[in-house]
Amino acid sequence: MFSDKAARANAAIFDVLVKESPQTIKQLLKQISKYEALEETYYASLTKRLHRLQETGYIGEAQPSQEVPKSQTSYELRIKAYLAMFLKENSMQDILDQATDTQAAIILLALLNVFLPEKDQNNP
Repeated sequence: MFSDKAARANAAIFDVLVKESPQTIKQLLKQISKYEALEETYYASLTKRLHRLQETGYIGEAQPSQEVPKSQTSYELRIKAYLAMFLKENSMQDILDQATDTQAAIILLALLNVFLPEKDQNNP
């Protein structure tokens, strides 16, 4: 999420949405253009990036509100984005060093729950 060429844009989008959410594409573009190396971001490029983040479950469309009319889509972070930001800042080893046995078991079960169904689908 934060290691390819779109990493800087993803990080900026997440940072903006953490500070204030939901936001429309125009609002995001205005905020993101303040970030170093993203000053020249185009509306179309941001739209593509947002759609990709939405497809992968990192952001989602927010419910219409009084501030944002129904005709304008606004975006907010999903739990997956918060997890990605947390894991970017904390190594799994640091997490496990602080976890109790019960917490480690819960983490293991959650990871297996994500990984095993995928493995089963690959081996019919």
